Amino acid sequence: MDLFELEKGLEAFATINPTGMPLHHVQVFIFVCQNEGCTYSEIEEALNLTNSTVSRTINALGETHRKGYKGFELLEVQPDPEEGRRFCVWLKPKGKALKRQLDKI
Repeated sequence: MDLFELEKGLEAFATINPTGMPLHHVQVFIFVCQNEGCTYSEIEEALNLTNSTVSRTINALGETHRKGYKGFELLEVQPDPEEGRRFCVWLKPKGKALKRQLDKI
């Protein structure tokens, strides 16, 4: 990827929220795009983030920010069918649309 492609990719995220999309939100979103159905632990390990950071980030990228604000509605969390105490992260329709936009760059 060259810098022009990176710029275009970041512009796609800026259309969602021009001033409030931290870099680790982008990293988590991209990881989920590449690993749909991944667990919090897999995200933590791959990106070297704490459980609390991953949890807050997924909430912000989901329906409701931890402080009660509306989330970005890019991701959703579902119980892991293999382990009921674990949760998996999936793309929501808006997240799939953003992924398609990024794939075109």
